Amino acid sequence: MNYEIRTASTDELGLVHQTMMLAFEEYRGRLHPPSGALSEDTETIRSKISEHGGGALLVWSGEKPVGSAQYSFRDSFLYVGRLSVIPEARGGGLGKAIMKHFEKLAAQLRYSEIRLGVRLSLQDNIRFYRKLGYEVVDEHEYPERTDGWYIMSKQVEGGQA
Repeated sequence: MNYEIRTASTDELGLVHQTMMLAFEEYRGRLHPPSGALSEDTETIRSKISEHGGGALLVWSGEKPVGSAQYSFRDSFLYVGRLSVIPEARGGGLGKAIMKHFEKLAAQLRYSEIRLGVRLSLQDNIRFYRKLGYEVVDEHEYPERTDGWYIMSKQVEGGQA
């Protein structure tokens, strides 16, 4: 599959949201508590970007968005969230390509670390990030104690601490 990864404009945040919803739909009714992604809207995404700095990426296959992710700048690391690849585009390396894109971005901006959160109940996602070199640095539990999440981290070459 040929694709292009680029920063989403503010006018494209609706497409970021649409892509995320298609990707996260499989979790509806499966996660307790439910994924926060499923309750977000375009304004929520816009607000997160405005509050934390950062932005969103869109992955295009021709004229169709097939993936997206959001990111924000923290004191000492780049935080990546809501990595999304629509079901029909999975298995072709898009998720890996998005994360490699973030590694390059982090290094260019002189960040030495990328962090992300991943649900404990989503073991395939944990394996995906581990294969890319991410390690668990913290663990959290939801108040209901029905699930939790890891904070995973990877050191980025070329960045500075």
